This record gives sequence, C-alpha cells and structure tokens, in this order.
Amino acid sequence: MLLRLCTIALLLCLASPLSGKAADPIATPDLAALENIFSEVVLQDSPWPKEDVQITNFTVRPLAMALPTGSFDYRITQKPNDTRPGKKQVTAAILQEGKEQGQLKMSGDLHLFGTVVNTTKRLSRNDIITSDDLVAKRQDISMLDAGLIQDPKQAVGQKLKISLPAGAILHAQNLDAPPLVNRGEMVTIMAKSKAIQITTPGEAKNSGALGETIRVKNLTSRREIQARILAAGVVEAEF
Repeated sequence: MLLRLCTIALLLCLASPLSGKAADPIATPDLAALENIFSEVVLQDSPWPKEDVQITNFTVRPLAMALPTGSFDYRITQKPNDTRPGKKQVTAAILQEGKEQGQLKMSGDLHLFGTVVNTTKRLSRNDIITSDDLVAKRQDISMLDAGLIQDPKQAVGQKLKISLPAGAILHAQNLDAPPLVNRGEMVTIMAKSKAIQITTPGEAKNSGALGETIRVKNLTSRREIQARILAAGVVEAEF
C-alpha cells in the first residue's frame, strides 16, 4: 500500500513540474497596443482608404507572455505578403533594452467595405436598366467577385445579359451595351472618303450596339453590306 502511494505521489510531481510561476495573461492595455501594431503592419501598404477597411477577430499567441512593464519596443519578424482581404498573421519579437524577451504571433481578419448596387425587383434577361431598378448600399465586399458595380450610373441604360432576382448584387459581367440599332429598323448609311461623303437609306438586318458591325441592306442598290454603328439609326460603311 505504501509503495502504491509513493508511486502516485511521484506521478503527480512529474505531471506538475516546478517551473516557477506561470506568466500572467496579457493585460487589456497591452492587447490594445498589440492590436494597433498589428493594424499598422497589415495596413501599411493598403491601397484602400482607412475608412474602408476593418480588422476583426484579433488574437495573440501566447496569451500569457510576460510583457515588459510600461512601453516596449518590438521588431516585426514576419508580415503578410499581400494586401488582399482575409486572414492575416504578423509575428513580432518583443524587446526590452534591445534584448529580445520572446515572440508573439498575432492574427486577425481584414475586411474591405464599399458600395454595392442591388436590384430592387426581379429583372429579366435583355431588360434595359432604369434608376428605379437599383439601390446602392454600403457593406462588406471582401468576398465579392471582381467587376463589382459601385455606382448606379454605371448600370442605368445598360442591358442585362441574365435574369436577376430582387436584391441581387450587380457586376459588370452582368451588363451589356444596349442596342442602338434594332433588326428591321430603317437606318442612314454614311459612306465617305477623303474627298466626298454620301448618305443613303438602309435597313438593319440584325441588331447591334455602339461600335459594333452589323449587316445592312442598301435600299438604293438592294445590296447587303457590312456597316459600323455610329449612333442610333446611323451606320458607317466603307467604299
């Protein structure tokens, strides 16, 4: 029985080594100072205005490191290699009188905020967007795809490539230039050279937007030609 008690006592001693008093948890003021250091490093090369970025879920490891009393110096030993939103990590060596006291690993989530444009109702493919179809609001855009429309003026008058439900976020890839000339529409064909310019009536054989080339029937010659859209109802052909 005595041997068994001695064995248990020995195991307890091995499980609780006498390594001295554990470091106290990092104080709140020191955590705030570390978070400021983390923010400065992460946002150092940020291409966005400070009011458009936010850091959340800030953490420090180890949580119970004994920091020097009062102000302390530090040296950054590792920092993020890009400025994209997402999880960021910074490692810093804590110094006292130039001597390293230990290293802290800090992490947090970088969020980017901006304006998005949402649809106010369901819109169908080929609809021409009006100002009443859209509303702008500010939100977290960290995870949104490139090509985000951030000003309703960019979308008004454009044609939808796909149908969208009410509340959908609008992207540039959803939009197409509206047709300036529609199939079957009467158009004016302009043809010019360095010396002269002539016009003749024509009929559009297919629809097109500004700058696009479409087939047009010359109503004078009855021939079909290729012509580039200059404006609503006006196309240009070479001769």
